[in-house]
Amino acid sequence: MITVVTRWEGTPAGIHGVEVGSQAAQSQHEAWGAKNPRLLRPAAGSGGLQVAFYTLDFPTMAAWGEFQDQMVGSDWFVQLQRDVSAAHPDLRMVETTVLYDALS
Repeated sequence: MITVVTRWEGTPAGIHGVEVGSQAAQSQHEAWGAKNPRLLRPAAGSGGLQVAFYTLDFPTMAAWGEFQDQMVGSDWFVQLQRDVSAAHPDLRMVETTVLYDALS
């Protein structure tokens, strides 16, 4: 299992935009092969209202690569870049981390 986590940071209004955008993106991401799209918010620990984590699962690294190829070549991705740029400084896409399950 591969899990991809994108960390977002911003004002409460900026993070609300991530919530709205994530809801809209779910079906597109699933059409490109992602599984279990989630937007996780901290209930405890660091970050509070100013952090959100958007996660996607993939059965293999190859499946994640296929997703990436479709995403970066899409009009959807071009619009995402515009939207994130327009939301700055109230919103930042901090990083995307690709994780694998070392126990399975």
